[in-house]
Amino acid sequence: MPGKHANNWDNRYDEDRFFYGEAPNDFVARELHNLPTGRGLFLAEGEGRNAAFAAGLGHDVVAVDNSKIGRRKALELASRAGVQIEYRCEDIIDWRWADEKWDFVVLCFAHMGPDVMGEVHRRVVKCLRPAGKVILVSFAKSQFGRKSGGPPRLEWLHDVEILREEYAGVRWERLVEVEVELRESIGHVGDAMVVEGVGGVG
Repeated sequence: MPGKHANNWDNRYDEDRFFYGEAPNDFVARELHNLPTGRGLFLAEGEGRNAAFAAGLGHDVVAVDNSKIGRRKALELASRAGVQIEYRCEDIIDWRWADEKWDFVVLCFAHMGPDVMGEVHRRVVKCLRPAGKVILVSFAKSQFGRKSGGPPRLEWLHDVEILREEYAGVRWERLVEVEVELRESIGHVGDAMVVEGVGGVG
């Protein structure tokens, strides 16, 4: 997550168990199975559960997050799984990742303030190779007030129509708000309103 929140995430991850579990998010896992092997970027990847899973499918994986403890745990998780991931401990809004090209980009509950979130989404579109894909799952605005997960700030939650605008150029195969049951360790537990999206460019 962006700069000033790094210590908050280090504090959250600083325990033996994985705050969101070691298994990938269900939607992300399903969509990764549908992709040809390629070079994938995982933004705000935290403890690495989705990145390690993708590496196990044969993808060339780069994770970006500025939590040092998240990085350590992600590399340990990958090692236990017998796979390798590159984990860059840097601020997403330093934009280094946006200067490269990717076959797919994954954003799993990557919530930030609206002053930066839209720009992140626009740069994701620009850094995708022709036929590249974006996979995202995030909490919808209708999740606000529920205890099952997500930031306690309405403006940090997502709206399908705003996402369509911010991801201009993406042809969505699926972009819907849906209620799901989350069982992701202690971080996401219970029924939740999320946005699920997968789409391509080029």
